[in-house]
Formats: sequence, C-alpha cells, structure tokens
Amino acid sequence: MDYINFESLLDDLKEINVQQGYWMIRTMGGSYYGDFVRNNYVAIGYNDISLRHLNQLPDTENDAKEELKRLFHERYPNYSNSGYPVAQLLHFARDIKRNDIVIIPSASAVHVAIGVVTGDLYEESHPVLDDEHYCTFKKRRPVEWKFYGRRSTLPPSLQLMFNSRHILSNVSGYAPYVDSVINDCYVKDEVFNLVLRIRTQKAVSLDDFCDLKAISILIYDFSRKYGISSEGTLDIKIQMESPGWLRLSTKAIGLFLLFGLFTVALTGGGLRFKQEDGWSLYTKGISGAINDYLDREADRELVRAAARAIDSLQIKKPEDLQPIIDLLNAKNEGREKY
Repeated sequence: MDYINFESLLDDLKEINVQQGYWMIRTMGGSYYGDFVRNNYVAIGYNDISLRHLNQLPDTENDAKEELKRLFHERYPNYSNSGYPVAQLLHFARDIKRNDIVIIPSASAVHVAIGVVTGDLYEESHPVLDDEHYCTFKKRRPVEWKFYGRRSTLPPSLQLMFNSRHILSNVSGYAPYVDSVINDCYVKDEVFNLVLRIRTQKAVSLDDFCDLKAISILIYDFSRKYGISSEGTLDIKIQMESPGWLRLSTKAIGLFLLFGLFTVALTGGGLRFKQEDGWSLYTKGISGAINDYLDREADRELVRAAARAIDSLQIKKPEDLQPIIDLLNAKNEGREKY
C-alpha cells in the first residue's frame, strides 16, 4: 500500500492559524448572553463613541489612544478614568480580527459559548428590536458559535480564565484548551492533533485507559503487514474527568491519520467497504483495508481490548475526520469503476 500518500490529504484537514487570537468578552453580568448567542454577535458599549470615530483615529497606537481619550472626555465628562474604556474599545476595534475566537460567559459563568469571528466591526443602528434583541450596544462583530455548554464541562485549565473581570480579555494563553473544545481533528503549527471525547458519566478506570494502548499496537502491526509508514510518537494531554477528553498530538501525519481512522473503525462509523472475492488491496483502499484487518487478521484480544475501552469510555467519533473519510470513500468508489 505504498501508493497511499498521506501528505495529499493535508489540504482536507482543518488548519488553525497560529496567529489566531482568543478573547473573552463579558456579557453585562449575563444579561446579553442569550442575545449574543441567538443573534450571532458580540458587542461593546460606550455608544457615544461611534464606529466613524474609531475609523478616523490615527494609525499609530499612542496617537490613537490620545485622540480617543480626548473624544471620551468630551462625550463622558463625568468619567474619572478614561484609560480603561479607551483600551477596551481599541482592543475591540483593532485587535480582534476575522477568524479569531471569542468566549462569552453567562450569569456567574454557569454557561459558556465559544465562537469564531466571521466579519468586520459594524454598527447596529437599531439594536433593540424585540424581546430577543435587547442589547443596547451598537458596536458589534459577527460570530459563528461553535460550542455551547456548562462551564463545568470545560477542561480544568480553562476554569482559571473566568477569573478575569475585564470587559474584554486576551486569553490566548488558553488557546490549546479552547482549540480542543471546539475541534477534534486539526493541524496547528505543523502539529497534528486528534481529540477523543470521553462521554461516560462513570468513573474512568485505569484498565479502560490502558486498553487504549491496544490501538497503537494494532496500528503498528497493520503498518508492518501492509508496508505503510507509521513512524513517529504520540504525545497525550489528558482531561480524564467524566466526561473528559484526550488530545493526541504528533508531527507524523501517517500515524495521526491511522490513529484517527482506526478509532473511527472501532467506533463503528464512517468507513465503507465491500467484501467481495477477487478485490485487490489497492481497490479496497486504506478504509477497506483497516476494516478487513480488524475483521480477519488482527489479534482478537487486542481488538477486543481497544473496542472495550472505546465502548466503556463512550468515545465519540471525531467528526472533523469526516472530510477525510468522505475523500477516501470517493477515491475508492472511483477505483471501483475501472
């Protein structure tokens, strides 16, 4: 199976730009959380400073701050300290970019939403329309929400993020954990990451965790039998509470994709093949070969151990692998015609 070129699948993997920013934006004590989520945006106040004013500020940071302070004192003369709101406005207007990540908390941060900024700063002329549009803030950025959930389900390392009381905070230091909440298969800084979601509510046993090692052994045996390169090592970051996740990271694309494809096969979804006599391994492709191997050639105890761990931990199929699976299936269907 040396015809398999894993590098050709790179363009189909989700790649995260290392320059992507991460921002937590408060929601007025949770008052605007529902409006932000339902209507796909985030916003900041100080309406008397308009988008036109922000667009006309000098390019240099210091000059922009000084001019904005002057405008702020003019429009909010009773505000004693303009430095803080000026900094927050400039962050919102200039530092947040398209494709950055925003995190918003509800009241007392019981619930959290995480999304991707999809466009430029705009101004809403009529912010209060009805009971579902009651945020009065006019300066806004459009957002596509990727995650909604209880804060308690987030990795423990993310909990500290909510200690900040600022209106807007740069939380890029938490990027690896945020990435793993909203993606389960991605490339960042030339490192391939696969996130396995553990959905069981039960306590995670050491046996279940150790049985996942069987997948690596199966991959090594499969690669040796079929001449596929699976060199490299997998690093693991673990949040093993129930529910929780494992993030597997490697610079070896072959090992990364094989682990993902084996996991999908063992969860029982996505990979299709026909068991017909006379097919060559080439015609079946990598998808069919993995299924055939697990069904016919692999050590039965290893397959049982891996399947038992996945079943017990209720590991969810990595959805972000679906484009790769669809591509492999399409290639296999194309070969069947010839």
